[in-house]
Amino acid sequence: MQPSRTNQGPKRKSSGIETRVKALLFTDPSCPWDYSASPAFRTIEWRYRDQVDWQLNVIGLSGPGGPPSQLTRTYLANSQITFRDRFGMPFSAEPKVRRCTSARSCQAIVAAGLIQPGSQWRALRALQLLNFNSPLLLDDDAQLQAALSSVEGLEAERIVDALDSQEVQAEYRRQYEHARTAANGPTELRGKAADSPGGVRFTAPSIV
Repeated sequence: MQPSRTNQGPKRKSSGIETRVKALLFTDPSCPWDYSASPAFRTIEWRYRDQVDWQLNVIGLSGPGGPPSQLTRTYLANSQITFRDRFGMPFSAEPKVRRCTSARSCQAIVAAGLIQPGSQWRALRALQLLNFNSPLLLDDDAQLQAALSSVEGLEAERIVDALDSQEVQAEYRRQYEHARTAANGPTELRGKAADSPGGVRFTAPSIV
């Protein structure tokens, strides 16, 4: 979600000090639950406007070296129909040509934020839309660049060229590891976390 910068309401103050809520969103462009929560996020954004200071943390739900998915292309396409009917968000029923992983797309979101601070929200939105509504593969650099190029003002070529840079990889690793620190916290205690080889992780979407 990209925080709105228009029609901002009055800032709330207490004892002369501006009060803001800091919210950290754990997200992954491959997660249909996260994508389906977009209307709820828009409502929060509209209601609280600039009273919430949003931060973004990618999860990296899947990537090279991880266990292979047991879900078939047909199963994934059918599940999108289920999500579409349940939540009303646009989902394509067309199976992708192959299964894909999300690590590369998460790195693209990280790179966008480093190169053009604040643009990570637009990158996330573009990759969600094109992941769930087109044949886009989230682990194909050329297709990632094509998706990011659809966003006006986003430096898509520069973002993709930076994916393997030390700075992007280090920041991605930091966010990846932070997403796996849900153990013994409210998220796990409420049964909303997930086990993973790297530790108990936040699911998408989770907000701290």
